[in-house]
Amino acid sequence: MENRVLIVGGGLSGICLAHQLDDQNIDFLIIDTGQNESSAVAAGMINPMVFRKMKKTWRGDELIPYLKNFYPTVEKKVDQRFFFSRKLRRVFSTNDEKNYWKDRNEDPDFEQYILDENQPADTPEYVKNTIGNGFVQSPGYIDAPLFMESNHRYFKNQGHLSYENFDFFHFNPEKKTYKGQCFSHVIFAEGFRGKFNPFFGYLPLQQTKGEVLSITSQQLKTTEILNRKCFVLPLEQGGFKLGATFAWETTDTSPTVDARDELLNKYHQLADAPITVTGQEAGIRPTVTDRRPLIGEHPLHRHLFIFNGMGTKGYMIAPYFSDQLIQHLFNSKALDDEVNIKRFYKKHFPMD
Repeated sequence: MENRVLIVGGGLSGICLAHQLDDQNIDFLIIDTGQNESSAVAAGMINPMVFRKMKKTWRGDELIPYLKNFYPTVEKKVDQRFFFSRKLRRVFSTNDEKNYWKDRNEDPDFEQYILDENQPADTPEYVKNTIGNGFVQSPGYIDAPLFMESNHRYFKNQGHLSYENFDFFHFNPEKKTYKGQCFSHVIFAEGFRGKFNPFFGYLPLQQTKGEVLSITSQQLKTTEILNRKCFVLPLEQGGFKLGATFAWETTDTSPTVDARDELLNKYHQLADAPITVTGQEAGIRPTVTDRRPLIGEHPLHRHLFIFNGMGTKGYMIAPYFSDQLIQHLFNSKALDDEVNIKRFYKKHFPMD
């Protein structure tokens, strides 16, 4: 049969896969619940650094150049801008972090990410800058609601998106049929719901709740992201996002008072510019025990795949690895061992 791919899940992961298929003129259908508890709530910030020891984010040297081409290309396709430039001001937490920063600043391998430490005169008065701060060259952020709305509209208009709850009762994994339709490949990109998938539920996928606040301020700068223990992200449409919290093993997307208090407390340790809270949102991130995505074929069912576990840096990770998976499916490109679900076969799906 001709190639036709079923993507179960229309969040960030499913949308990235769909664009890879669309660009290669491979037919596909996305089935989505219409309730994206993570992709549409995420702040979408692209951070190339892990700050505690000033290391590059995992695979950042590959991920960032790829996404800097991917998102503008998608913007043109769907006729909506959602990728906005912002630099990131990191306020140091410890003297060790400050020393790491100085070391990285002198390392040519970090020159595209780390800038000189800022002098006090270059630091806004509202920043609680007891140790120091410096700028990271971040590509910026993805406006997650705009990304989801514009891409869903695009694929719906193209006839590639159906809103419904996927019913496993009507799915045949051997024939790869669903409600009478035949597919060459099926990819489950369900986000945190992947934990309940009867074929891939054995994988160590965790449900990590995150909450963010919407705030306004007359003093906070709108040209830079502020970061230490929390982030303050200025939005292109006005206002700011203040985030984010972590709560494990829950699917409750209700905003909580505890999370609000936690974020405000962290903000007041970072800055003293007056702010007003205008909203609060919660989402469930699909994360993995080893902090690497879950990508690959089911050990028993041919052409049945998972693309999940993008975690807290999904908007950085998903474009690059969606390309890798589609190249694997149709051009025999090997999957990266660090993301291939085969790494969990021995412990979680013994083949003997």
